[in-house]
Amino acid sequence: MIKKQRLFTPGPTPLHPAVQEALARPILHHRTDEFRAVFKDCIAGLKSFLKTTDDVLILASSGTGAMEAALVNVLSTGDAMLALVAGNFGQRWADIGRAHGMDVRVLEAAWGDAVTPETVAQALDRDPKIRAVFVQFSESSTGARHDIRGLADVVRGRPDTLLVVDAISGAGAMELETAAWGVDVVVVGSQKSLALPPGLAFLSISAKAWARAEKSSSPRFYFDLRRERKAQAGGESAFTPAISHTVALRAALDSVASLGGVDALVRNAGTLAAMTRAAAGALALPLVAPKAHGDALTALYPPPGIESGAIVKALKAEFASTVAGGQGQLKGKILRIAHLGHYDVTDILGLLATLEIVLHRLGHRFELGRGLAAAEAEYVGRER
Repeated sequence: MIKKQRLFTPGPTPLHPAVQEALARPILHHRTDEFRAVFKDCIAGLKSFLKTTDDVLILASSGTGAMEAALVNVLSTGDAMLALVAGNFGQRWADIGRAHGMDVRVLEAAWGDAVTPETVAQALDRDPKIRAVFVQFSESSTGARHDIRGLADVVRGRPDTLLVVDAISGAGAMELETAAWGVDVVVVGSQKSLALPPGLAFLSISAKAWARAEKSSSPRFYFDLRRERKAQAGGESAFTPAISHTVALRAALDSVASLGGVDALVRNAGTLAAMTRAAAGALALPLVAPKAHGDALTALYPPPGIESGAIVKALKAEFASTVAGGQGQLKGKILRIAHLGHYDVTDILGLLATLEIVLHRLGHRFELGRGLAAAEAEYVGRER
């Protein structure tokens, strides 16, 4: 049988055809009017994507680099920070803070759950020294989502506290109203909903966060966002940018605009996620995040007696489809299926059909087509 390589991981996600074409173009020089025009178009497109009028910066960096940049620019060494930890990536905020000598306070939720705004409000009331709250929008190690709007409501009225959101796998997959909700810093990566290769990261920064950045005494050089702000106002970065990635970013943003904007991308991910959850219920595959699930990806436990790794390997071996396994304490225990980015209904129906075949061959007892029928019913019901 012909085997087409298919990627269903929550990062990297499949490259959009327009992105692939843009990456193949001859490289530009970054100190030219031609590239400056591209750069400025990207800034404008990212503001639309994130629904903000705040400054947006482009970094040649991984998403983790932008997380670090956000933290060291809004805190000074020794400042108290609150990390909301409900999975592997929430722990990363705490680890970055400790690496830079911050006074790290942690609020934890079980993996698969989310830290509630009410719990955060209580923590801030108890400890007014906390200068910033750091959280994941989509905790992609579990598929859970945090209530960013609710958290923004808690933080917004506190003049000495910022809300910093890792939306790397959440932006473009779930509703995010950066300006309207009052989110101070949003971090995004290129290899997620925008269907680009890894290598670019983006930050939206509010006036409140900039005021803090001007006072921050944390050591920083490459990630000095004040310098980037000055350079990028003229359509350039302070240091050599990822030129071809930036050209491809404009193509990606144009493709999002052609769909009708980021809301269309969010609806797409929401439909695919709902279809997958319906199939999982029909196939008796428990959700890792049954109450706090998001739409960027779906994380599933395997049936009793079947290892998740066997499912992942069989999908790859027979159908050339790559889904993600677990991370951290869930390593080897779950599988994760992505919905963010350049996926359509046929993609997810095809994956669910092949997942049924794999489960059947591994000994899971059910009627073939049961999960697929549930996914189809969910789709038909949504499209009425």
